[in-house]
Amino acid sequence: MNEIVHTINSPYYGTIEQVVTQPLDHVYEWETLFLVKTGEGKLEHINIGVSGHLLSIEVSQGEEITPVTVLGTLRDDLLITGSE
Repeated sequence: MNEIVHTINSPYYGTIEQVVTQPLDHVYEWETLFLVKTGEGKLEHINIGVSGHLLSIEVSQGEEITPVTVLGTLRDDLLITGSE
């Protein structure tokens, strides 16, 4: 069976306010993985459009991030799910 590993990057400049999940956790599509406080002071949720198991978390609370920062990696469970 093929394995697909996704890299989770930050879309924002800011600071990690909270790491919501831990390595090996199973996460669902669009589930919040990280909370980021942007340079404008907004609290943004970071998520990914696939479900699977987190392989790694590469950042910690309080860390400064940019749009090229790798936040973690996720192994896709390759399950097709639907939502309205």
